[in-house]
Amino acid sequence: MSNEKISLSPEKRQIRFMRVKDLPGVELYQGIEVTQLTSRHVHFVFALTIGEAGVGIHQTTKGNFVVTPGNIILTNYGESHSSETPAGFKFSSRTIRIDQALLEKLLSQITGHNLDRICLPQPVINDNDLALSLIQLHSVLSTSTDKLEKECRILDVLAELYAHHVLKEPVSQLARHEYAPVRHVCEYIKDCYFSNISLNELARIAGFSPFYLAKVFTKQIGVSPHEYHLQIRLKKATDLLALGKSPAEVAFEVGFCDQSHFYKAFKKKFGVTPGQYEW
Repeated sequence: MSNEKISLSPEKRQIRFMRVKDLPGVELYQGIEVTQLTSRHVHFVFALTIGEAGVGIHQTTKGNFVVTPGNIILTNYGESHSSETPAGFKFSSRTIRIDQALLEKLLSQITGHNLDRICLPQPVINDNDLALSLIQLHSVLSTSTDKLEKECRILDVLAELYAHHVLKEPVSQLARHEYAPVRHVCEYIKDCYFSNISLNELARIAGFSPFYLAKVFTKQIGVSPHEYHLQIRLKKATDLLALGKSPAEVAFEVGFCDQSHFYKAFKKKFGVTPGQYEW
């Protein structure tokens, strides 16, 4: 793919976020000439991002990675990262987001093993052919009305990724290494995402002091318990919006005190308002 920048008029600079029709476990995200910083956050989906134009910086626990056209970012469920665009640059990219349950089903079909993630030597790879396949898949998922075509193309692309880039580690080595107390706290937050949870409440579950829990949680998960709770609520919000519920209903159901706080948090995370989320 060419390193030539895409030149777009200001009105075409946009972020688009949508759920794929006929495939409720798949979402598409597209940023055109983005310049804003994305703060550290945890992914609650599996995501493949393809650089299309410009330059971005992908920041993970493994280091900072420059992303240019043709580069592919892989983010597994539960992994944290942040991103930014260097001064003087813009960054255009496409992302395919797959719910964890669907990913595990697809990987089982492709590999014959029960896998919950795709392991790479580094979170960013350079493969122009695969990047082109992903861009074509993104286009098909956003425009095609043929469900069979969508399903087959997703399998083909994941199989291509697995065949050429995945570390062929034994399945037993692919499990995440988390302290059991922090894992219990994560599960509790997922179950009670709509509640006004307190740090003391979470500390009792972990058997730690509030200060120690906050320290261990942030070190292990990559974000604070508060940020983890917020992102769980926003992920649930996209599910409810896709069911046709109004932003006002969704704000209430996921535990925001008012619509204003919900709109602000949603826009900060996804770059679009709840009303601009397409399903």
